[in-house]
Amino acid sequence: MVVYSNSCSFGAPQEHPTYADYVSEHFKASVVNHGLMNSCNQRIIRTTLRDLLELKKQHHDITALVGLSFISRVELWQSDLPAQRNDGHFHSICVDHQKIDWSLKGLIDTRVPNIHLMTDPAVRDYYKNWLIHYSPEAEISNLLTNLLMLSGWAKQHNINLLIFSNVDVLPAADAVGYDSPFLSTLVEEIRQDPSFVDPWQFSFGTYVLAHGFHPKDYQLYRQHGHPGQLAHEFFSKFLIDKLEKNSSCVTYTVQ
Repeated sequence: MVVYSNSCSFGAPQEHPTYADYVSEHFKASVVNHGLMNSCNQRIIRTTLRDLLELKKQHHDITALVGLSFISRVELWQSDLPAQRNDGHFHSICVDHQKIDWSLKGLIDTRVPNIHLMTDPAVRDYYKNWLIHYSPEAEISNLLTNLLMLSGWAKQHNINLLIFSNVDVLPAADAVGYDSPFLSTLVEEIRQDPSFVDPWQFSFGTYVLAHGFHPKDYQLYRQHGHPGQLAHEFFSKFLIDKLEKNSSCVTYTVQ
């Protein structure tokens, strides 16, 4: 058995064990953690699918953990930078985190003023114009569509997949029209799919905060800070419970 994990920095390999390590230890499995700092959701989904396609050539028992990042993160193909793993020259647009006021509540669905000025000058104009046209409704429409396709593919190949928000919950209804015809059906399907932990009600970050775990870098990132080792271990028990319940569900066989 292999436990595969993909995420932004919340679940990426760190100086201490992560939730993926504790989950793999519980199931006596090997672990493949391809989480990457500053990842956007598009990278997480794309590389997850590619990695699982490769893993299933050698493994028949795969558990996959997919932790979602901020919806306001974006990437760009930058051929002047080194390729990343097997993902070509896609690079997430990074900002100078130390210049952001992380005390903002609901940072995930707001735009930090002039945040484009905190990026690499080579991508600054692109990022500025992307932000001008940024829409939470558009981002979530694409995100939910891609996640449902990933979930369906995983079911076809008997992969025990669990998708959850890592940093923060998705924006509430006052910011996004979830009752609209282009979103309502997607939302309904995700809430019925056991591969998902409800992204509007739950995230790794908010879950461990609610249970008294202080971010290890709170002074810099405030409530959006990264959970420490004890929080990862605590969260892994939640994941294990969900995975074991899902593994007892009906399996799907490729025809």
